[in-house]
Amino acid sequence: MTDFVKIALSTDRVRPSQKPESWNIGPLVAVAAVLGLFMLGESLGLLAIGWHGFDLGHHDGQLRTFTFQTLLFFALFSLLSIRERGAFWSSRPSWLLATALAADACAGVVISIYGLAELAPLPLSQTVSVIAYALVCSLVINDFAKVALLARLQNSAGTRP
Repeated sequence: MTDFVKIALSTDRVRPSQKPESWNIGPLVAVAAVLGLFMLGESLGLLAIGWHGFDLGHHDGQLRTFTFQTLLFFALFSLLSIRERGAFWSSRPSWLLATALAADACAGVVISIYGLAELAPLPLSQTVSVIAYALVCSLVINDFAKVALLARLQNSAGTRP
């Protein structure tokens, strides 16, 4: 479901770099790996909450919907974070990107509440819980880690001869 949002990234506002970019990709891959491990741990934590806290281990269709929500909202909030080198609020997304993000989120909520094919409906409270958890993890914890890691990367690159 996030394909249109990813395409809408091409319309996003960007600020040019103060100096020409260098494509030393290794350190950027390390930052991405750290953030990926954060997201993996956070997603597994959310799955544990769903499995035990919401008793989804005994309801296959609802577990599928919960997993769908987890993947969708982590993806949407992460896209909002990674589009900006600084804190995610440092710049507003383009109108088209914001619209695509909102439309995708609304479609995900509708699917979650009413169900679709193998995705059984979930109570709105569980959907709100997933959204809140993914928002805090992606736009607070992971965004802070991203900014810190990129600043460290920039500082280490600046000290090289």
